[in-house]
Amino acid sequence: MKKLKFISLMIAALFTGFGFTSCEEDESILTSGEEEEVELNIAEGDNTAVTTIKVSDLEPGATSADVTVNFTSADSKMRRLYMTQNIAGAGYEKYELEIDGLDTKGDGSIDLSSGEGYDFTFTIPFPVLSGMTEGTVEYQLWATSGRGDYRDIDNSLVAGPGKVIIDYDGPNPAANLKEYTAKMLAAPLANGTSETFISLVDGELYEINQGEEFVAYWDFGYYYGSTGHASLASTFDYPSAIIDVKTIANTTSDQLNHTYFTLSDLTSEDFAAVTLASDLDYITASTSETITNLSEGNVLEFVDNYGNKGLVEVIDIQGTNGTGDYIELDIKVQR
Repeated sequence: MKKLKFISLMIAALFTGFGFTSCEEDESILTSGEEEEVELNIAEGDNTAVTTIKVSDLEPGATSADVTVNFTSADSKMRRLYMTQNIAGAGYEKYELEIDGLDTKGDGSIDLSSGEGYDFTFTIPFPVLSGMTEGTVEYQLWATSGRGDYRDIDNSLVAGPGKVIIDYDGPNPAANLKEYTAKMLAAPLANGTSETFISLVDGELYEINQGEEFVAYWDFGYYYGSTGHASLASTFDYPSAIIDVKTIANTTSDQLNHTYFTLSDLTSEDFAAVTLASDLDYITASTSETITNLSEGNVLEFVDNYGNKGLVEVIDIQGTNGTGDYIELDIKVQR
């Protein structure tokens, strides 16, 4: 049995005479413990495993609920563990365990040690959210044979997904949008250090030279063209004459995300008034993955690679294609 425990437990153990050593197989946090009943069995080829925990059944004031999860695979070796979180039905988002010393890959997935490739058991603490009084929080967990994708479970899938549902009772409210404010995409630099691409998974900006690990999360990027000037383009449609994304990421075109843009009639005031995911249901995908000649105050409609709909407002454009030049965007997107 192995357990994922918070750093506070590790510190406490030090005072009781137990030491931990650092090594590449997570032994500092994945430690042996007493046998516990497995509450979620996730086998290769099975995506039906579900366990539900009612908050009302926990101790008063509980801040987390431990769930013991077992993954097994007969044929394919498991190398990474991915997790997503869906709060109150708003949609699944990337979820990372915040445990000091946890051995993770660059994309936030848990790096499984060589001994855990075909069978591993973790006891994972799932948070009880103090601000929630009704609805559910759903977690998905799945293991992959290599680099996966938080928005595409089938990518390198070996086992899962399984679900852990934290039930606060009552219905989920109407789903809000994800909002990313003041995102500044830099004009691309030849040395690859500019934060030119954005992911709608979490609103993070990525340097061009991070492509090999993160390209699956890039949705679109910025450039300033000689005739089209300030422009946005999907990762798939990004001009290779400026940056050859396939080469940078050591991948193929079919692995790059599509995003479809169109100029909207909405004003800045209209953009500010949009708050619910259902407010964007009217948007339909265009055929264009690049939009050029952008100006401050423009509002764009888009549909991403996974069918999520959103809006972009252009807040500021600075310079052209030099060091320190950028476009500033506010973004709202369905989860």
